[in-house]
Amino acid sequence: MVESARMMVEGSSVYKRSADVVCRQVGHESILVPIRHNVGNLDFVYTLSPVAARIWSLLDGTLTIDTIIDALCSEYDVSRDTAAGDVNDLLVDLGEAALIAKAS
Repeated sequence: MVESARMMVEGSSVYKRSADVVCRQVGHESILVPIRHNVGNLDFVYTLSPVAARIWSLLDGTLTIDTIIDALCSEYDVSRDTAAGDVNDLLVDLGEAALIAKAS
């Protein structure tokens, strides 16, 4: 079996949420809805786990990935390696969906 290589996000990188996405809390879930031409695109709705929602909230364009990983480690009972892998996987997925961008 061949696994595809996933991009690794650098710890010093800073990302921000796209302005074309809204996050709504529905019950205990956070849902991301891309906005295209001032209308929610319901064909592409993303449901976030509580940890993914926390990562999303930290993608404010000022915090480094290392800072976000440190925050997760202090808020959850998780190893740094596990937190780093989770952050990386989420950022790759969000980046591929054009829901986040590198902050300038």
